[in-house]
Amino acid sequence: MERRSFFKLAGLSAAVLAVGGTLGACEAGKLPDNPLAATNKANETAGQSSVMGQPPIAFDADVDVLIVGSGVAGLSAAMDPLEAKRSVMVVEKLDLLGGESYESNGVMRIAGTTAQQDAGVNATVDEAWGARKKELSAAGDDDLDFAKTLFFAATEWANRLASDYGAQFADPKTFVDGKVNAAIMLPKNGLGDMQSIMMPLRDALTAKGATFSTGHRAVAFILDEDGAACGMRFYAGSGASVLDVRARRIVVATGGFASSQPLVHEHTPDYERVGCYTVASMGEGQQLCALLGGQLVNMDKAAPLTGSLPQATAWGLFGPTVIVDALGKRFAREDDANAAAGACFSEERGYWWTVFGKQLTESSQSRSVAEVASKNAKRLIGPFDDLDELAEGMGVSPDVLNATFDRYNGFVKDGKDGDFGRTLFLEELEGPYYALKQLPQRYRSNGGVKTNQSGQVLSVVGAVIPNVYCCGAAAASSIGGLASNGAFGMLAGKAVAAALDDEDAAKQASD
Repeated sequence: MERRSFFKLAGLSAAVLAVGGTLGACEAGKLPDNPLAATNKANETAGQSSVMGQPPIAFDADVDVLIVGSGVAGLSAAMDPLEAKRSVMVVEKLDLLGGESYESNGVMRIAGTTAQQDAGVNATVDEAWGARKKELSAAGDDDLDFAKTLFFAATEWANRLASDYGAQFADPKTFVDGKVNAAIMLPKNGLGDMQSIMMPLRDALTAKGATFSTGHRAVAFILDEDGAACGMRFYAGSGASVLDVRARRIVVATGGFASSQPLVHEHTPDYERVGCYTVASMGEGQQLCALLGGQLVNMDKAAPLTGSLPQATAWGLFGPTVIVDALGKRFAREDDANAAAGACFSEERGYWWTVFGKQLTESSQSRSVAEVASKNAKRLIGPFDDLDELAEGMGVSPDVLNATFDRYNGFVKDGKDGDFGRTLFLEELEGPYYALKQLPQRYRSNGGVKTNQSGQVLSVVGAVIPNVYCCGAAAASSIGGLASNGAFGMLAGKAVAAALDDEDAAKQASD
């Protein structure tokens, strides 16, 4: 291990890291005055700067590219540097690779891929972007120029994953009907099967030379004598061991902050009492980048909510469902994966039921239905042969539920949802009937580290911070979900590989 007296640390305070279960401990019964406080305290004995008296810096690894976080953005950022024969290390704080991408519902907004074209899905990226732009605009997303960049880049990303990294996507023929779902890709086995994407990608990156370390949480940037980031310090588990990694470029792909009650309280306090589906999106990447002078923006912009069973929130994209509240009344459109959760929370309805029949159980997503049903038997009721039995099982008035379905079926007959504007699978349900109970939950956050379109972190005055990149949900410009995050990681990886090539070329020219 190499030691250098001029290296310094810029990292999170011990008090904050104790909240995240990593470094140090608060005094008994005492909370930190400022939970986002940073420390860059001199350690005279070691002749260095340190965080709360941490051990002196001693590099355990030296790589060209260090990627912090192993979700879809982080793994995608590794592709181009590895293909350029650069040494790449991916460090993940969880015990398993994949981050929270691994647990997502698997819906990817992509158009124009080779798989789609081979299946006869002829929607171009330009055509699909028009509809996607309307969706993002309606959701309040304002950086549509970069959203377009990510949407177009997602086509290349998906093609590369399939052709070069072994990722397995579902045959679009199984869930595309005309223009319905023509700009969606799913993993091989449908909703919830992210292992068909993430595991082949991980294995292919390993075969190309990537190294991985799990169970290590980033706690500080390591700075050189000029104050530029040149590595990262990690702590394992309870902080019993330190891992110092030196790197020429660092990519922060640590996800959002939806799991952090202090950050949610600070930035979106109206949502702090909502439950959270995720457990590891603690916002460390945003905080660490801020310590380097990185700019954090739009973190006070509330993100959409999802259901406590995210796979089921997407069922309405692939078959007919009817969403009703605790009284048996329909209150949101079913072909928007976030609509029910958002309306349930804002209208204080408590919970909702997703009602479905045999069209869904026999659809392309039958695997998802069976998986969710088997794992959540206490939330599922059915099968029932008629609506009266269903109402009794749900504990609602049969008259109310029948009136709800009479109104809904009238919209089906008219071909137009006059209440909520549903367009996909506006069809009558066929028995036997089932109902699944869900609650609104947080699953992601908005805003984060401000970057340019290459993923370089920008300072509070808009200058590029040397050597540090950010992508995926940790970045402010991450819009559009899984595919966009993967595309963002790919673009950051391209930029990192190009920067290293330019740096080496400049060095050779000066020698």
